[in-house]
Amino acid sequence: MLTATVIGMSDSPLRKVDTVFVKVDDPHAVAGWYQETLGWPELFRTSHIVVLQAPEGPPVTLLNPAGGEWSGFNFHAADAVAARHWLLERGVEVGELNQAPDQPVTWFWFRDPLGNRLEVCSY
Repeated sequence: MLTATVIGMSDSPLRKVDTVFVKVDDPHAVAGWYQETLGWPELFRTSHIVVLQAPEGPPVTLLNPAGGEWSGFNFHAADAVAARHWLLERGVEVGELNQAPDQPVTWFWFRDPLGNRLEVCSY
């Protein structure tokens, strides 16, 4: 059995991929296709997203970022404030904390060394 020790991994607040994002022009219009064709039930929706549950793995969120930056997925952290602080301590470029107005989700973005935008959420 192959095992590897990664320094600092055990204390990482980023424990799993939480959601996969699919960029679409109209999440509400395309959600029906995912439900009818793929058989994925809707978990919930807001004014700008529809969240669907795949049979295995993380949920799939259909969203329209309205021309803004977006990430292909996000990580889950039990505490977004603590995770943001943890990344800042490591010199990572980190965005501001955000709170969804219509759901109990807190999130922020950060960048890897190549400038890729990644996101973290907690709920």
